[in-house]
Amino acid sequence: MRFRNLCLALPVLAALLIAGCGDNKKAAAADGRLAVYSGIPPVAYLASAVGGDRVDSKSVLPEGRSPHDYSPGPQEIRGVTGAGLFFTAGMPFENAVCRAIDPKQTRIVDVTKGIEKIPFEGDDDDDDHDADHDADHDHEKEADHHHHDHGAFDPHVWLSMDNAAVIADRIAGALTEADPKGAEVYAANLATLKQKLADAKSYSVKALAPYAGREFYVYHPAFGYFAKSVGLKQVGIELGGREVTPAHLAEVIKKAKADKVKVVFVQPQFNPSSARALGDAIGGRVAGLDPLAADIPANVRAMTDALKEGFSADGKE
Repeated sequence: MRFRNLCLALPVLAALLIAGCGDNKKAAAADGRLAVYSGIPPVAYLASAVGGDRVDSKSVLPEGRSPHDYSPGPQEIRGVTGAGLFFTAGMPFENAVCRAIDPKQTRIVDVTKGIEKIPFEGDDDDDDHDADHDADHDHEKEADHHHHDHGAFDPHVWLSMDNAAVIADRIAGALTEADPKGAEVYAANLATLKQKLADAKSYSVKALAPYAGREFYVYHPAFGYFAKSVGLKQVGIELGGREVTPAHLAEVIKKAKADKVKVVFVQPQFNPSSARALGDAIGGRVAGLDPLAADIPANVRAMTDALKEGFSADGKE
């Protein structure tokens, strides 16, 4: 166990050395824009939408990767240490990034502050999920601002359009403080973004209203906020970030057959084998849902269409 912990720590130690040995970079991209990093693609999308042409927004986590088993390397962390802002959503890997950051160089902003968290279905004591940040975990003000206490709360807050609007507000405030000259641009972009989020919410609520109260089956239960916002309920195949056991899969198959489910949804960040096994067992099919797709409004519309098609397939209109 000690050897494993040492191996996990080596990329962070290397990044600290790299960051410390180099020249103190300006918090600007090569073209003069404000350089900002986000831990995950959806937050980077919001930062780009609010920042517009004044901001160079990047994500540490590559698209298609799971944040629960991702470990950023020295190159990724070095990029963040040269940015003016780092937007964190509380994913476990972001702790390594925060530990490498000099707060005098890069301001760390918890964009989920003020958002009410909901329980993460099937969570356990592992550090695979986020904690409740409602205890005012403001990284830039706490003495131990690099720590996240991972617990039984769902970190996928951006899948609620109301929550995404709160995150956008936090981002706009941080960008305005870092770049006061861009205040009007950020305010205008924020208004446009909020309208897109509101339109996406309206679309999903209206389209899924006929299926209110229904359940949909997913491999990794990452859609709690979205489900709550449209009056649905997710049923997770995977529990606690662990591989699905045959006994648990058998229970899910039994329930899915009783519910006459014909579509099982799987995320691209996870092994789809268990979802496929469930789909085969119920005589149904597997479809994709991605909680980490960058373009949040477009993704919500895509998820809505996929769920609507799935509900229609089981013949229980």
